[in-house]
Amino acid sequence: FFLIIGILDWRHVLNSRIMRWTAAAHDICFTNDWHAQFFALGKTFPVVRGAGVYQKGMDFCLERLNAGAWVHFFPEGKVNMAKNEFIRLKWGIGRLIAECKICPIVIPFWHLGMDSVLPNVEPYRPKIGQKVTILIGNPIDFTALRERLASEYKSAPAVGFGDGIILKEYFKMEKRKIITDKIQENLFQLKPRTERLHLERSQ
Repeated sequence: FFLIIGILDWRHVLNSRIMRWTAAAHDICFTNDWHAQFFALGKTFPVVRGAGVYQKGMDFCLERLNAGAWVHFFPEGKVNMAKNEFIRLKWGIGRLIAECKICPIVIPFWHLGMDSVLPNVEPYRPKIGQKVTILIGNPIDFTALRERLASEYKSAPAVGFGDGIILKEYFKMEKRKIITDKIQENLFQLKPRTERLHLERSQ
């Protein structure tokens, strides 16, 4: 939340109609009614870690995208405490891009320094005067890739009924993986550039 309000105009932050939707872990942000109400007011919906790409939270997210809403994801699926640890992006991101009725535009960005503003260790108290670096990458249009993958699926060899179901699920999985890999490639290209910028700004 602090990251978003730091890079947007207040006219966007205060406009609930165009403000982003975002996912949050159900076992952290939705542990009681008060927390659930608080995060729901911030257009946050719960996802269950380990429940897969077809869980209710992801279905809700797909509905929002189909309605033309902005959805913000941390696609690693958790806080990267080690910073330099490589965490593969979750395939649920690929499902959203593959199945959305209108192909969404993906805007990757990498940020550093938020843990100095709000440390990940107790006491969880915000600090002022800290530097945060955010590098926004080029928009990614998946229209051509989605069309190519759809064409490859249609031209696949015909098989029996049972095998056909398996083949259909296999292609869905492959589409999710290919799309997620492309997002991951573009996102991780921003990491070293952001680190250099952050170091320069911190000196």
